[in-house]
Amino acid sequence: MGVFYGNKIRSGEINPKTGAPWKLGDVPTLWRKKAEQWLKNN
Repeated sequence: MGVFYGNKIRSGEINPKTGAPWKLGDVPTLWRKKAEQWLKNN
């Protein structure tokens, strides 16, 4: 799931709940650390 959310952030996909591009703060807490690691490593 870290890759899933990392790809959303990297691609600039719009978060339907906020109407703005995804950012790390939008990622559920459970997956935030994995997404952050993925973004740093890729």
